[in-house]
Amino acid sequence: MSAAGPARSFVSCIVGALALAGALACDVGAPGTFPPEDPQLAEANASTGDPHRGRFPFELAVAGLPESGQLRATITTDSGAIRCRLFADVSPLAVANFVGLARGERPFYDPNLGSWTTRPYYDGLSFHRAQERVFVQGGRLGEDESVGFVLQDERSIGTRFDKSGVLALGNRGPNTSAAQFFITTELAPSLDGDYTILGRCEDLLVVRELEARVLAGERPIIESVGITRE
Repeated sequence: MSAAGPARSFVSCIVGALALAGALACDVGAPGTFPPEDPQLAEANASTGDPHRGRFPFELAVAGLPESGQLRATITTDSGAIRCRLFADVSPLAVANFVGLARGERPFYDPNLGSWTTRPYYDGLSFHRAQERVFVQGGRLGEDESVGFVLQDERSIGTRFDKSGVLALGNRGPNTSAAQFFITTELAPSLDGDYTILGRCEDLLVVRELEARVLAGERPIIESVGITRE
C-alpha cells in the first residue's frame, strides 16, 4: 500500500467524524441529561405509587415519534392553537414528563378515579389562573393540585423569562412542579430562577386572549396537546 493510502484513510475518518459530530450538533431535539436523582424526592414519589419515581424516561415519552428532530407541542384550545418549541436539550426531565402526559404515556394519579391511570392528560382540562400582563396557567386536574408525583427542578443558565411566550411548569416551591404549565404574556423577569422553563410558544394573540378570558372569570378549555418531532 502506498503512503497516500493511509493518509487518505485518515482524512476520510476525520471528515466522517466531523460530519457525524455536525449531524448530532444539528439535532436540536436531542435530549440533555437528567439531573442527578434526588434520593429523598424519588422515595417520596415512590411512596405515592409513582412507578417512575418522578423520572419518566425520555425514550418512553417519545416512543413512536421520529428518532430525531425538534420536539414541538400544539396546544389546541377553544380560543385557537398555540404552537410551542420544546427545550429537550435544556430541561429533558420536564419535557419528557410533559410529552408523556400529553401523549398518554406517563402514568398519573387521578383523584376522581382514586387510582393511577394513563390517557392524554391535558385533553379537556382548562386554563384556571392568570396574572394580568404576566401569564396564563392551565393543566390542573379538577381542583386537585396533586397528580401523584413531583419533579426535580431544572433551571439552566441562559433560560430566562426574557420574552413573552415562555412555556414553564407551575410550582408551589422548589421541586414541586408536575403537570400544570403556564405561558407568559409579557416579559416576566421577576420569575427568573424560580420555575423550570421547557419551551417557547408562538401565537401570542391566542395566549393573551386566554389570559383575558381567565381574568374575566372564564375557564377556557384545552382541547388537546399534540406532540410532533420534525
